[in-house]
Amino acid sequence: MESRLEIEFLRNEPSKIWVKASNETFAGETEQYINAQMLEKLAEQLSAFPKSNSDEVTFEVGDVDSTYGHCELKFHCFDSAGHTAVLVSVSNDSACAAKFTVQFEALSLDAFVSSIKFSLNSGSGVSELIGIKPYTQNV
Repeated sequence: MESRLEIEFLRNEPSKIWVKASNETFAGETEQYINAQMLEKLAEQLSAFPKSNSDEVTFEVGDVDSTYGHCELKFHCFDSAGHTAVLVSVSNDSACAAKFTVQFEALSLDAFVSSIKFSLNSGSGVSELIGIKPYTQNV
């Protein structure tokens, strides 16, 4: 499996996202109704991420114990060198859950943020954060 995080957005009444993610070992996906401003806020926060090694950006939709699913994405630096990852925690309405990390590089994050902004402006789209194999950054 390829390490990645994908968010598909559809502006409607109400708006909806489909979140799919995987690393080399685990995968998970969920479907959530959202307020489009939540995705706008995520893109804005990720545009300036990371400001420091202790910086975190969290995006959460739904309740952890909900029968309708849940999504939490926690972007963070995992070492003092500023290497970045997103902790993905998703569940769906079938009571299936997954929690794992996807490491990524800054260039991939920039493309991901641009894609989210494009999706929001056009009313729909798929944004993909391409991950890397663990411990390969800056090698």
